[in-house]
Amino acid sequence: MPPHGSTLKSTYSYQNAGYQLNKTEFRRAISCNDYHTVSTEELPSSTSKISNNDTVICIPESTVAINHHEIKNGRQRLRWNLVFNILVWIICPLPFWLPFVSNQLAIHVLPCIQCFFVFIWLVISVLAGRNAFRLFRHRHNDYSALLTADERNTIQHVVVISCYKEPLDLIKRSVDTLAAQTVVNRITMVISFEERTPDVHMKCQTLQTHYAQVGFQNLIFTIHPYGLANEIPGKCSNANYALRTVVEQLKLLEKNGDHILITTCDADSQFHRQYIAALTYQYTKAHYPALTTLYQPPLFYNWNLDGLSFFTRVTGILRSTLMLGALIPFSINTMSIFSFSLSLAKAGNFVHPAYQMDDIICLIRWMGVTGRRLSIEMVLTPVLSGPTCGRTIEYEFMEWARQARRWTIGAAEVFHYFMVKSRRIPLLTSVSWSVTFLIYYGILLCSSGLYSLTSFLATLVLLEEIPSYILYAMYALATIQFMAFLIAFIIDAFIPRLLNVNECIFFLRNLFHFCMTPFVLVAYSLVEFYALHEVMIRGKKVCKHGASNKNTLN
Repeated sequence: MPPHGSTLKSTYSYQNAGYQLNKTEFRRAISCNDYHTVSTEELPSSTSKISNNDTVICIPESTVAINHHEIKNGRQRLRWNLVFNILVWIICPLPFWLPFVSNQLAIHVLPCIQCFFVFIWLVISVLAGRNAFRLFRHRHNDYSALLTADERNTIQHVVVISCYKEPLDLIKRSVDTLAAQTVVNRITMVISFEERTPDVHMKCQTLQTHYAQVGFQNLIFTIHPYGLANEIPGKCSNANYALRTVVEQLKLLEKNGDHILITTCDADSQFHRQYIAALTYQYTKAHYPALTTLYQPPLFYNWNLDGLSFFTRVTGILRSTLMLGALIPFSINTMSIFSFSLSLAKAGNFVHPAYQMDDIICLIRWMGVTGRRLSIEMVLTPVLSGPTCGRTIEYEFMEWARQARRWTIGAAEVFHYFMVKSRRIPLLTSVSWSVTFLIYYGILLCSSGLYSLTSFLATLVLLEEIPSYILYAMYALATIQFMAFLIAFIIDAFIPRLLNVNECIFFLRNLFHFCMTPFVLVAYSLVEFYALHEVMIRGKKVCKHGASNKNTLN
C-alpha cells in the first residue's frame, strides 16, 4: 500500500512477556516516546525495547487506571430478562389454546395479530428502502472535498479495532481500508489485542512494521490483560481498556472532547474510503451534537456471503435490512461499528466491561448520564462486515446458531441492565425506548417467527369453518410479507456494489434463498427461544462473549 503524505507521529505498545497463566498479576509495559532512534547506551536498564528496522522504542513501566465498579451479582434468576420469556410464552402458544376457548374468537384474533407482525415488517422494509436510496443517491459524494480546511483540521478521530484470535491477514484487510481513508492523517489508529491472543507479540510487530508509514496520525497497540477483576472477557472490556489507554497516553482529556470522534469496530470491518470524511462532514454540519447523537454506518454482510449457505446469507440480508429500517430510524441501538464523541464517552464512563454487547450497553449508559434518548444518525457510507462462517456447512450452521444464541442472551441481559438503571432516565424517555426495544427484540425477532408457525398449524388443524374472506386475508398477508422480503433482496442486489463487492449468485439459487427466508426466521426464533430459557435457568453465568470464527473470511 503506498504511503500517504504524513508520517507516523508516535507509537505505543503493550508487552506481556511476564504473563503467566495461573497468576492474576502481570508485568505491563508501555511506550510513550515519539518515534525516534536511540542507541543502546541510552536505554535505561529497566526498559524493554522493540526494534523496527532502524527504529528503537523505549518502553517504560506504566499502569493504566481501569476505574470501574465491582460487579453486583444480585438476583441471578429473578431478573428483568424474564420479560422476554413472558412475551414469548404469551404470543407463541396462543394459536394452540385460543381455539378451545372460542373458535370464532380465534378465527378473527389470530389473523389480526399476524397482521400486526406483517405491518411491522412492511414499515421496516419501506424505511430500509428509503435509507438504501439515500446511500445510492450520495454514492459519488467526495466528502473530503466538501470539508473546509478548518473543519478537517478541527476534528480528530480515534478508531479502535478489537482483536482476539482473528487471522493476521483478516486484521490487515480491515486496517487497510482505514489506511486508505481520504483523511487518514486525522486518524489515531488503535489495534487492541487480548492478552491470550496467540502470537500476540508477532502480530503487533508485524502490523507495526506494515503500517508505520501509511499516514496515521498515531498508531497505537494495546494488550488487554486477562483476569482483571470486575470484567468478563469480550469486546466491552477490550474496548474499555483500549479507550482509557489512548485517553491517558495522548492526554485527550486536556483537549476539547467535542472535537474528538471515536469509532469502535471489529476485526472484520471494511470501511468505505470516504467513511471518516463523511462522518466528519455530517458531524460538523449538525453543529457538533457531541452529547446527543451516535453515528452508525449501515452494515452489509456481503464478505464472501455469496459462497455461504442459505441460512447465513438470508440472515445477513435481513440483518442489513433491519438496521436500515429499524435500528437506525427508531434509534433502538447501534450495532458492532459506531462512532461517538469523546465528551459522551467520558460522561458515560467509557464502556461497561462486565457486559458482552458494547453497542447496546453504551447507548443505555449514556442515556442515563445525558438524561435523554440519544439519536442514532446514519453515516451515508456503507461498511462491509464479516458474516458468521465455518469450514463446512455443519460448522457454519453451528457458528450461525451460536452467534444467534449470543446475540439473544446479550439483548436480554442489557435489557435487565436498562431496567435497573432506568430510574436515572426521564420517564418518557425510559418508556419510549423500552417499548421500542421490546417490540423489536422480544416481539419481532423472538416471537413473530414462532407465532407464524403456530398460527399456520392452528389454521390447518384446529380452526373450523374459516370464512373465505379470512383465508383471502391470510393469503394477502403472506404476499405482503414476501414483498417485504423482496425489498431486502433488492437492497442486497445494489448497495454492496458501492463497496466494490462483486457477487456471483445464480437466479435460481437466489430465488431458493428468497423462498427459504420465512423458514430461516422460524429457525432463528427457535434458537432465540432456547437462548431465552437458558439465561432464565442459568442466570448471568451464561452472559459471556464468544468470539466469532472468522478464519474462512481470508
